[in-house]
Amino acid sequence: MKQVQRVLARYSSDLFGMCSSLYELGGLCVMHDASGCNSTYDTHDEPRWFDIDSMIYISALTESDAVMGNDDKLIDEIIEVAEAEHPNFIAIGGSPVPMMMGTDFEGIARVIEKRTGIPAFGIRSSGMHSYEAGAGQALAHLVDAFCLKTVPPGQSACRAEERKNVRDVRVNILGVTPLDFSVTGNAEGLVQFFEQNGCIVVSTWAMNNTLEQISQAGTADVNVVVSASGLLPAEKLRGAYGTQFVTGLPLGRKPSENLLDRIYEAAVVKKRTEWNTDVDAQPSEQYRAAAEGIPLPAGAALPPGALRTTRSENTARTDMQDSPSLYRTIAQVLASDPGQLVYIIGEPVFASSMRACLEQDYGARSVRIVCPLEETCGLLRECDLHTDEEDDFASAAGIADIIIADPIFRRILPRGKSVQFVDFPHEAYSGRLYRSGIPMFIGSRTL
Repeated sequence: MKQVQRVLARYSSDLFGMCSSLYELGGLCVMHDASGCNSTYDTHDEPRWFDIDSMIYISALTESDAVMGNDDKLIDEIIEVAEAEHPNFIAIGGSPVPMMMGTDFEGIARVIEKRTGIPAFGIRSSGMHSYEAGAGQALAHLVDAFCLKTVPPGQSACRAEERKNVRDVRVNILGVTPLDFSVTGNAEGLVQFFEQNGCIVVSTWAMNNTLEQISQAGTADVNVVVSASGLLPAEKLRGAYGTQFVTGLPLGRKPSENLLDRIYEAAVVKKRTEWNTDVDAQPSEQYRAAAEGIPLPAGAALPPGALRTTRSENTARTDMQDSPSLYRTIAQVLASDPGQLVYIIGEPVFASSMRACLEQDYGARSVRIVCPLEETCGLLRECDLHTDEEDDFASAAGIADIIIADPIFRRILPRGKSVQFVDFPHEAYSGRLYRSGIPMFIGSRTL
């Protein structure tokens, strides 16, 4: 019974990660389930539901269909909807019941693609894994389905031989979904940060972006993984185009400068002769030109009003020069004793970037991470914990002086011990409960 969650919640599932990552791209996302998952996802994990239309469907799996393994019904219904709605692609994922049935989603997707001519892919989701697994798979499928097989000449922007002279480095930002960044401006803040520091943002996977922009991902010099959801597409893009990736978030002054340094270094060493353009899937008709290597209209890969300012050699514009109140709060907590034991509970890229900020900008000497997700992105140290068990969280809270985590983790604070708790709500964990309290931790706006 150790793995039972008594007072804590569970992270959003892989099925919801699939839907969140593909929400804005005009595709048909099908959750194969008995009709309960759609309301949970829509009401708790999807803040865009009332502002942006999207084709999120539920199969309404019945008991008899589950017992008899009636896949034909699912296929026919998906095809019927696809013929009526004309989606850009079709993504199919499952919940625990289809997992126990042994549903072959990849096989079903092949049948649907053959009969409709629309790119379709099956996601190996079961509702039993955390959200980054489903989101990563879904984003990785976009590489096969929509990214350019050949990159138009002249798209390479990295022409300098030395890092200090690199200008207009083209980057993809991978792993941007509301489950990690919500809709408080952090996704926009990421784009602004890179543009203000001499980068051209080719695509953002996959908020505030289109399939046209994503199709040009191969023209980027570097991929930036900003959450665990971006790791699989980064590896896929590296295999297809030889594009290296760096992992991290621009949190704080010195870590932001270090992140930019790593981006520029990766841009210089990229060797385009190592590309392996083995993209086999055929895109839908409206993206056929992109697949054949025909360049999209000039500027199509850039967001409207993109800034082209160049990064200074001496200092990066981190937009945290005046320290937003979140960082001031943390600084005040650490001011009395930088040696206090700090635990950061949450998604690994954010947690490791926050640790770098505390150590490099605020002098913290003892910062540990508890990662509850399945993917760690290789960012944990020996002192960190990789666990999703409530007892382990409680043990960490019992020795911590400071905890930075979603407010739900307040439930495990030990009685009789003074622990400074810094609320940092996470959409993928507490959903809409604390959405209004999700801070703007990237960009120029203060809390």
